[in-house]
Amino acid sequence: MKQPDGLMKAQSQAAEFAARHVAARADLQTTQEFPLDLWREMGEAGLFKIGIPEIHGGTGGGHSDLLKAGEVFVRNGLNLGLGLSWIFQQVIARFVVEEFGTPGQRRQYLPAAALGNCTMSFAVSEPKRGASPKTLATQAEKTGTGYELTGEKTYLTNGPIADLFVVVAATDDAAQRRRFTAFIVPRGTQGLTVTPPMPLNLLKPSPHGGIQLNRCPVPKASVLGREGNAWPDIVVPLGETEDVVMMGPVLGGMAAQLDLLRIALRERSASAEKTLPGEWGALNSLWQALRSIACEAAGRLDRGNESPAPLSIAFARFAALFHADVARFTERLRIEEPERFSLLQKDMEFMEMLQKRRLQIRQAKMGAAQLAS
Repeated sequence: MKQPDGLMKAQSQAAEFAARHVAARADLQTTQEFPLDLWREMGEAGLFKIGIPEIHGGTGGGHSDLLKAGEVFVRNGLNLGLGLSWIFQQVIARFVVEEFGTPGQRRQYLPAAALGNCTMSFAVSEPKRGASPKTLATQAEKTGTGYELTGEKTYLTNGPIADLFVVVAATDDAAQRRRFTAFIVPRGTQGLTVTPPMPLNLLKPSPHGGIQLNRCPVPKASVLGREGNAWPDIVVPLGETEDVVMMGPVLGGMAAQLDLLRIALRERSASAEKTLPGEWGALNSLWQALRSIACEAAGRLDRGNESPAPLSIAFARFAALFHADVARFTERLRIEEPERFSLLQKDMEFMEMLQKRRLQIRQAKMGAAQLAS
């Protein structure tokens, strides 16, 4: 299916912006400070429009479009962290606020998000508790006018720079299965404290942090989606969406590594090992196969006709092979990697580890269900 001209233009703009403004910033992978100036420039360039419906000032698009945009952004910008922050912002705007928000919530937040003036963060994980529904402690107690939220959230992507948080809190502990509700909580809400950024040494400059909620009052109008159904309606599907869409930035990082290896091969003398070009070709073929898997997984989400989970698991397994082969290839060529590519490689390995952990849990559940059927 041919992409609309607006979406093709948006992806082209993402690639051009990354090449001109992101690749030129060698400090992005070493600084602890988030480049708010660059984030604003991304908004001025229209990058935050992709994925947001046209009625709210965006260029439209679905999972496949965000995946491809993330790919070209990281390949041309040579920075995985900023690509992840950007695509995660678009995922929250498009697949959380747009799909579950009321008409009023959409009108209030999505036009600002399309301009880059409203950064969003999804708040589920908690200190020492992770993101398991059995252990989450953040509570939402009903009041006469709405709710009071009490608890603490951590590991929030874009948390330190967010203008609003989608907070998942327990609203019914008495039921056999705990029930959770999602709330839109603006940054300046009374009782909400944004904690300092976490000093992470990977995926820079993507900012991660936390929030503390001390009897934070929110009106009934802040409820996002169905009350008591946030876990099956929002949290679980968002995890699946994130697994698929984030394949795009990872593919872009892989492509950047292939570009480096191709340049190194071209600079080799005629007496170089004769097998290396063929091995590079095999590595490139593996990348193309990974891209096909990712595009099909995103297509399944867009069509809503089949689970992408098996493809996500396959992608993770083949991605591990790709990273191992790149490491061996780099060693054989004796490439003295520029610092930026070396840092990119570390970020890629870290993403592989995170993805593997998430998918191991999903794989175990799928296997148990299939064996029991």
